Amino acid sequence: MVRARGFWEPGVASGVSCLRGATIHRGREGVRVSWDLSPFFASFDGQEYREFRTRLARDLAQLLADARDLGALERERIADFASLLERLEDATARSAHLASYLGCLHAADSRDEAVSRELASAASARAAQEKVYVRVRAALRDADDDLFAELCADRSLRSAGFFLSRVRERAGFSMGEAEEALAADLDATGLSAWGRLYSKLSGKLEFELELPGRPSRRVPVALTRTLLEDPDPAVRRAAFRGANSAWAHSADTTAACLNAIAGTRLALYARRGVASFLDPALFDAAISRATLDALLDAVRSRVEIPRRYLRRKAQLLGLERMGFADLLAPLPNRADERVPFENARAEIQAAFDRFHAPLGALARKAFERRWIDWEPRAGKQPGGFCSGSSLIDESRIFLTFDGAPGDASTLAHELGHAFHGATLAGSRAWARRSPMTLAETASTFAEQVLIDSSLELAKRTPARRLAILDGRLQDAAVFLLNIPARFSFEHAVYQERAHGELSVSRLCELMLAAEREWYGDSLDADDLDPWFWASKLHFYITTTSFYNFPYTFGYLFSLGLFQRARQEGPGFMPRFEALLRSTGSDTAEAIARDAFGMDLSAPDFWHESLDLVEGLLDEFLVGAAVGPGLAQ
Repeated sequence: MVRARGFWEPGVASGVSCLRGATIHRGREGVRVSWDLSPFFASFDGQEYREFRTRLARDLAQLLADARDLGALERERIADFASLLERLEDATARSAHLASYLGCLHAADSRDEAVSRELASAASARAAQEKVYVRVRAALRDADDDLFAELCADRSLRSAGFFLSRVRERAGFSMGEAEEALAADLDATGLSAWGRLYSKLSGKLEFELELPGRPSRRVPVALTRTLLEDPDPAVRRAAFRGANSAWAHSADTTAACLNAIAGTRLALYARRGVASFLDPALFDAAISRATLDALLDAVRSRVEIPRRYLRRKAQLLGLERMGFADLLAPLPNRADERVPFENARAEIQAAFDRFHAPLGALARKAFERRWIDWEPRAGKQPGGFCSGSSLIDESRIFLTFDGAPGDASTLAHELGHAFHGATLAGSRAWARRSPMTLAETASTFAEQVLIDSSLELAKRTPARRLAILDGRLQDAAVFLLNIPARFSFEHAVYQERAHGELSVSRLCELMLAAEREWYGDSLDADDLDPWFWASKLHFYITTTSFYNFPYTFGYLFSLGLFQRARQEGPGFMPRFEALLRSTGSDTAEAIARDAFGMDLSAPDFWHESLDLVEGLLDEFLVGAAVGPGLAQ
């Protein structure tokens, strides 16, 4: 995932990295880390860092004073207004740089109290920045179309026209300036504080892994996914039970976080005249409701594709029905397969080099310059992401790599995000604001590059090829069943939160209802995951809501693009890179149409990608008919 920021709430992206085989350093509080964050700042809370923070705070205060002095946008003051916008863009880039650095430190060790304090302080700085945007939005809203066009035509702003048009459009759904300024102040100690509380909790949470005949051990919840990929069903179920027990014991806190986040948003939406709680998410995703409906309708109409896979997988595992604890299980004939980090690195590097030299060069840089934090350890947050900074034109990648079958794909996915960032190098900060729908394009595409390479190399080893197909269909089940279930759950939460707080038990009921809706009878009805809402970070991201459907969008969009890459050969990648460079310059629909003639609001486009998934399923079913004991 890429750390995203929404247009609707103040906030900036954040991220990190680390790598075995590199020089080992001591991080905050003596934690072993091996990434290199020195391009951000020489040291945490050193002189460079303190001066950066002080200068940013001073510049934001001056920007707010100047914005108030400028007042309304007038023709004779266009040059002054353009200059103010340039300074605001620079301050925004610096604020994002700071937040990315702090997010890196916090993700790597969420127990660090000093970093937690700095994150809270950074939230206050973002509130100051948001007040400047409040003033700018009001000025752009009140300007007529001709005057706004003249402003965007200013030499310094010509490549920022789309971003400014979005700022102006957002202003149509705003409270008064004083109320918006108050909302910005309250965000630091309200909405974003609930998100920070969840991150701190999830980073510290551990559970007891109890297995028959073995000594129990304390395990951080960040390792849950890895344990759920274990070939031993006893390990999987022990991990599932243990992690859910930990989340259940923390449920009052996570429920309070979720209720506060949703409740705050709904209160602000009502004050801002937002008609539907989905509208801000659609705006952030830069798509229309018609496109979202076309996507979800297509996925719902083909829901039996991933369900058929899960039913057959259950048979291969010797189960009548799989449960949530089995969704990541390897095939029986791959039970002893673990992939060391260095092997995954070599496989990804070779696949990227063969497919597109610049993609391979980016991966090599990430590995050699220590951009990746992958080692399992206590205190790490669960999940994975990629983040970066326009000030240094570098990315940082965060994940917990323990050799499980899906870890290499996760690493390739995050490297795809970094490649997207590299294509934007040199672009102005406002032109890098990609909607999440398109932000997931390069990452999922990079996964396809790795998987396609692996399938090609496994032509003569049927069992290996079947295992790779299993991995691809496992991903499909996430994007076509799990992600839609998250959307259904979140939609239900917002509907009910409008009438009052939701209890822990009600949140569990809504989660189970969403899982039943999408998984149907492909899973054991008594073995679903009522605590998924508590364990999934995406529900607690405060900068944008519905951090789910863009993943399904990006998955199917990337599948369609990868199919074109196969058909067009070397001529495709320059067009693809041009698309990536343009992701902050228009809506997702317009970019897809202009780059490749795709109509994203038409169900046919999504069905073409779903046809590709069905083709993978057909091949899997043929291979699986031989049984899991295929010859190696």
